[in-house]
Amino acid sequence: MRDRRRMNQLLGLGFAVLLAGFTAANYFHKDTAFSDTENRMLQQKPVFSWADLADGRFMGNFEKYQTDQFIFRREWIRLQTAADRLLGKNKSGDVYLGEGQLLEEPSKLSENVWENLDAIGAFCRKQTGVKCYLMLVPDAASVQREKLPAYAPVADQAEQLEEIRSYLEKKENPVTEIPLYEMLREHREESLYYRTDHHWTTLGARYAYQSAAGQMGLPGAENGEEKKLYPVSDSFQGTLAARSGYRVPDDTIEVYWPDQEEELVVTYVQEQTKSASLYAAEKLKTRDKYGMFLNGNHPLTEIRTMASTGRKLLLIKDSYANCFVPFLTGDFEEIVLVDPRYYYDSAEKLMKQYGFTDVLFLYNLNTFLEDDVLHYVLE
Repeated sequence: MRDRRRMNQLLGLGFAVLLAGFTAANYFHKDTAFSDTENRMLQQKPVFSWADLADGRFMGNFEKYQTDQFIFRREWIRLQTAADRLLGKNKSGDVYLGEGQLLEEPSKLSENVWENLDAIGAFCRKQTGVKCYLMLVPDAASVQREKLPAYAPVADQAEQLEEIRSYLEKKENPVTEIPLYEMLREHREESLYYRTDHHWTTLGARYAYQSAAGQMGLPGAENGEEKKLYPVSDSFQGTLAARSGYRVPDDTIEVYWPDQEEELVVTYVQEQTKSASLYAAEKLKTRDKYGMFLNGNHPLTEIRTMASTGRKLLLIKDSYANCFVPFLTGDFEEIVLVDPRYYYDSAEKLMKQYGFTDVLFLYNLNTFLEDDVLHYVLE
C-alpha cells in the first residue's frame, strides 16, 4: 500500500514538473509571426483593453494566440492527426480526409455576407457606365462532394449561392452574377481543385474564364484554344495538408503559357517593384508554391498589357483570382487588383484615378462568407 502511494506521488510530481516545464517553455518561447508550413499569419499576443474584455474579443484573440503560438505546435498537430486516424476519424480541424483528396469544410452564412452584398450594390450604383460583375467560386467539398467521407455534415453551397442570388434580386442589386456551380459540377471528375490545398487549379480557373467570357463580352475568349497549360511543379503540398497533418500525393501546378510571348508590366504598388511576368518562378522553391501566381497576395497590383480593347478592369479579389488573371490579359488594357485584406484605402479613389470600364468581384465562396473587411474598401 505504501509503495503504491509513493508511486502515485512520484507520478503526480512528475506530471506537475512536466506541466511546469511546458508552461515555462511556452512562456519563454519566441512568438512566430508567420507559419511557413500553413502559409498564414499567426495570431500575436493581443493588447489588453477593458472594452475588448467586455465584448469578448480579448479572450477570443488570446485563445487564438495560445493555439497559434503553442510550443511544438506542428508536431502536436501531426501527433493528434495520427491518433485520430487510429480511432477511425477522417477530419482534422476543418479539413476532411476524402477520397484521395483533402477538402475544406464549407463556411456557414453570416451577417457579413449581406453587409458585403449591400456594399457591393451601393458601390456599383455610383459607377455610371461601368459594368460590375460578381464571381463566387464554390469549394471542392461542394463541387466534388462525392469525395467527402460518408455522411460528412457539410453546408450546402448550392443552397448558399441560391440564397445570395435571391438576395441580389430582392435588393435589385446592379451587380451581374456569373454563376459557376453547375458548370463546375459538370467537370467534377477533372482536376478542378488541388488535392492538398484550398485553391482551385489553373484548369478550374480556365473553365470559369470560359463561363465569364459570354457575360462579360471578353474578346480574348475567342482564342481560348491557344491557351495551353504547362506543368511547372509536381511536388506541391498545400495549406490543407499543412493544417491537418494528413498526407496525400503531391499536387501538380500548371500555368497558362501563350504560344506567343506576351508583353506586359506588373507593378506591385506598395512594394514599388515591377515585373515583366505574371509568374514568380522563385516561389516554386518554397512551400508556398501557389504564390508563383502574381508573386502571392499584395494590397494593390497594376498590370499593363498590350491589348487594344479600350477596356480597363478593377478586380477586387482574394487569392483565387491569382491564377485567373492570366486569362484576362488579352481582354483588358489595364488590370488593377485590390485585395481588401491588405488594402486600406478607398476603391472609389481608384475608380476616379484609372477610369475603369469594368469591375469584377472574384472570391472563393468560403472566403466571401467569412470576409469582414470588403465593405470598408467600398465605402
